[in-house]
Amino acid sequence: MKRFVLLVCVLCIAASAGVAGAYFSAQKLVADNVVRAGNISLAVEPVSSAVSIDNLAPGVAEVRRLTVTNDGTLPADVSVTNQRKAGITAFYNVLECAVFHGETELYRGLLNEMQTAPVQLVPGESAALDVAVLLPAEAPNSFSGDYTRFTLYVNAEQLR
Repeated sequence: MKRFVLLVCVLCIAASAGVAGAYFSAQKLVADNVVRAGNISLAVEPVSSAVSIDNLAPGVAEVRRLTVTNDGTLPADVSVTNQRKAGITAFYNVLECAVFHGETELYRGLLNEMQTAPVQLVPGESAALDVAVLLPAEAPNSFSGDYTRFTLYVNAEQLR
């Protein structure tokens, strides 16, 4: 019986030695972590009537400037489209358009199909876009006095 008790005591001591083993650890606190999403935002100048032209003569291009600023917090691709809102459809459909950013041509074709190539703008950066509108020289006299009204849409998409 003494052996049995001694064996149990030895087993208990051996088991407790494995359980009672110590190790070191440490922990540090890093407080006040915040994650905020960026945003896409644009400003344009002028805010209305950017491409207002009176007395457009056949064969003569008129140029108007639209300045676009990325006032968001993320870089963006900026492009311009338009949509006719009023006026003579046939007149709108023959107008030609070219859009430039400096020396770079972003679009050339019919006004009613305008979709410019994108301009990349980082936050705070501006781009001056020159919009040229032309009534073709061969336009018939029936267009004399006609007009069209359209809205420009300046679109921004986050760069990936």
